[in-house]
Amino acid sequence: MPDLVITNVTAVTMDGQRRILRNAWISVTGNRIEAIGEGEPQAGPARVIDGRGGVALPGFISTHQHLIDSLVRGGLQQDRNLIDWLINVYYGAISAYRPEDCATAVTLNVAEAIRSGVTTVCDGWGVNNGDDPGRVSECTEATLDVYRRTGIRVMFARMLQDVFPDYWQPLAGALLRKIPGLRLRPETLVEDTDGGLSRIESLMSKYHKSENDRIHVCPSPVLPQTASPQALAGCLELAERFDTMLTIHLCESLTDARMFTESGWGMTCTDYLNCLGFLSGRLVAAHCVHLTDRDLRYFKVNDVKVAHCPSSNLNLASGIARVPQMVLAGITVGLGTDDTSTNCNVSILTEMRDAALLQRGVSFDAGVLSAEKALEMATIDGARALGLADEIGSLEAGKKADIILFDTDKPHWYPRHHLPAVLAYQAQASDIHTVIIDGRPVMEDRELAFLKRDEEPAFYERAQRTSEDVVERAGMQSLLARGWQSESRV
Repeated sequence: MPDLVITNVTAVTMDGQRRILRNAWISVTGNRIEAIGEGEPQAGPARVIDGRGGVALPGFISTHQHLIDSLVRGGLQQDRNLIDWLINVYYGAISAYRPEDCATAVTLNVAEAIRSGVTTVCDGWGVNNGDDPGRVSECTEATLDVYRRTGIRVMFARMLQDVFPDYWQPLAGALLRKIPGLRLRPETLVEDTDGGLSRIESLMSKYHKSENDRIHVCPSPVLPQTASPQALAGCLELAERFDTMLTIHLCESLTDARMFTESGWGMTCTDYLNCLGFLSGRLVAAHCVHLTDRDLRYFKVNDVKVAHCPSSNLNLASGIARVPQMVLAGITVGLGTDDTSTNCNVSILTEMRDAALLQRGVSFDAGVLSAEKALEMATIDGARALGLADEIGSLEAGKKADIILFDTDKPHWYPRHHLPAVLAYQAQASDIHTVIIDGRPVMEDRELAFLKRDEEPAFYERAQRTSEDVVERAGMQSLLARGWQSESRV
């Protein structure tokens, strides 16, 4: 007898045949889907969840996200490009984080993610890892504790950078003058190579595939520019030894892509990584906005995966990735919400819409990226990007029970004729009323299992105060004095 049966739904399975089942049911035993079908369920369960005639989907997958950065949004980042934001907002703020700040930020991010149907995240994590190792360790444990408590499925991508390029120094120095009170210590941005690799290995040994395989750990060199060849090789070796993925930021902005090529290397970042033997089917490369045709060929032949973050790339004025060319080349592309400080929300529905519409605008081709492909990128392609397609990403017997339920009894759902298009362009995050991860409801009727309705107002007020404290400790108060700028002065 199954533990749980979901009834009365239209199930968009995202399976190999892309079946859409009407009047469907889904039975769950333990943490896996036991069966799925149409009509009456096969057996009576211990518990029934009525889908209310709505839509069931596999949980959305965010292939690139930074959860602790939730405390640094709200307008602090406005009108800055990537390098300006990195130096004056991101690095400055997380240098002031305490373990309790990490716990608050991650809880806030996970609450928003689950409310918008995100069941799996790849979390690029780091708190100025060259700082006090004790603080870094405590912040790490505080973050992992929230993963355990909230029930989110996560790939914890512990970031590593052991180099700060000489050719970045003049730019970084100039940008730091914009916020004279900033207390950022640049030496904390890098950690020693062996120490960083050792700490990542320790985390992988302790936590990889923990919580019934719900928490994975992988290495994440931050950038080709900020990771030495030894660090890159060490991260790849760890990924291979623990049989997992690894992630990197790649060619996110024109500035960082061009500076690498013109700094004396005489090759693109991707060329460089290819020379080092770093490109592989284990690699998830985030952003990839400024790739050449040669880069795309390297991605194809090495089966490198892409985490596409359209909203963040727009916010930072980084550009628009060549996703249609990637898809046509057979490169796996998933979606990521990236940093809440650069995206401002944690909704894969927003990323789906932006991903599809952006490509139409720049290509003048209304069919260049279909609603169906956007939905695949949010689900099964995202699972493939994280090496988890055998476990999640579709509603199929034997897969993990990560399921989201939409309430469709709302005006923006009508008329509806082609469900993938309705999901990509009409559905809203607030339509999701129930979220199941690993067979366990983590949200029902819009109430989170780990943050009850009567607890939410106090928690959100605490998050606001915590953010204000971080800003003060980091010396970033001048960002609060922006005033009204009809024409930006940033």
